Amino acid sequence: MPVWVLLKPTDMMTKGGYMFPRFRNTGLTIRISKNAALKILLIFGSIFGVFLMTGLLYFRNDVEIIDENEKRIVYTVSADPYEILRENHITLGTYDRIDFTGFEENVATATLTIERAFDVDILEGGKKTATAHSVDATVAQLLEQAGVELGEYDKVSPAKTAVLKEGQKIAVTRAYDVKITADGKTTTVKCLDNTVSELLKRAKITLGKNDMVSEELESKITGPAEIKVSRVEIKTEKQDKIIPYQTSTVTSNILAIGQSEVRTKGVNGKIRTTTTTTYIDGVKTDVKKTTKVVTKKVDEVIAEGAAIVTPYCKIDDTSIVLRNGRPVDYEYVVSGKATAYTAPEGAYTASGRMAEIGTVAVNPNVIPYGSKLYIVGQYDNICYGYAIAADTGDGMMAGTIPVDVYMGSTEEHYDDACAWGLQYVDIYVVEVGNG
Repeated sequence: MPVWVLLKPTDMMTKGGYMFPRFRNTGLTIRISKNAALKILLIFGSIFGVFLMTGLLYFRNDVEIIDENEKRIVYTVSADPYEILRENHITLGTYDRIDFTGFEENVATATLTIERAFDVDILEGGKKTATAHSVDATVAQLLEQAGVELGEYDKVSPAKTAVLKEGQKIAVTRAYDVKITADGKTTTVKCLDNTVSELLKRAKITLGKNDMVSEELESKITGPAEIKVSRVEIKTEKQDKIIPYQTSTVTSNILAIGQSEVRTKGVNGKIRTTTTTTYIDGVKTDVKKTTKVVTKKVDEVIAEGAAIVTPYCKIDDTSIVLRNGRPVDYEYVVSGKATAYTAPEGAYTASGRMAEIGTVAVNPNVIPYGSKLYIVGQYDNICYGYAIAADTGDGMMAGTIPVDVYMGSTEEHYDDACAWGLQYVDIYVVEVGNG
């Protein structure tokens, strides 16, 4: 005979966000027949079915599912958003994303939002090479998703941190190889519109000031290329050659025979030959020689005296050639007494010339004004030297004194005139004046 245990509902319990009745054992045992038991089971089964149907209606939850532009309300007893989607035969893609608000107190309807991933094409060289799927993913995340790796010098657009919208594409520009040959070896570097200068730096190649590069340093390399660096070494050698000066002598009418002086000091010349040799990658390619006068040679000139004694007048007229202290060429000679005089500074002579050492007084009827003279003592004891007939005086006009030599304008010159006194001289008229 079946035995039944009587259970009594006591309170409600919560499970999975839903309310269910809790039962307890009353301790009362009932023994009934099979027929009675069958009838009781039928009654309880009917009651349970009604309870189940009404309970489901009572304990259900409302969920609004938003799938892109489609919205619908569904009813569920589940709190799991993925279970709710399965109940409603809604399939998620691998990269789709959901947002579920959950069942909150005082909120009648929960919201389950589906964000569908959209395709993003990845282009290289204008051609699609991969596709990624995005829901608020960054460019970097999409490249990783598609297994696209970027080299150090590759570029991507938009930027890696950008979040794409539907319809946008990712463009990858790959750096290309540039070969740089220098110092006997070739280095390959990646390039993307870089200048030659940037690529040399990338290859850690330093240029010397004379080195040559096959491309302009600031030109951009826009595709695979080869660049050659030629090492240029320039060696310079300098060689100096001394050019000795020559010595020459001239005759001086203002120095006594046996005297000499250096008129022009000799200086040795120096010529520098510079040899410039150019080596390209160790091979001699060019040799240039240049010659430059560093120091100009100056020949030394020594004056040797030709006068009998040192002349009073220091005008050295080289047109008057002396031999044994006397002119070789002349028009005529006037011999006689010679006196000396002085005059104040700025005084003029009878011919209109200013009085200065080298002008003398004569009888213009004998020696015309302007005549070029050379006056020397008859006994080789005294010499006035070069003179110009420019003045006159009573003694000259009387014919007693053929010449009166001018000694100067100072007190010292006056002493010279007194020391001269009266001398017997020969007056060589080298060139006759015209008055």
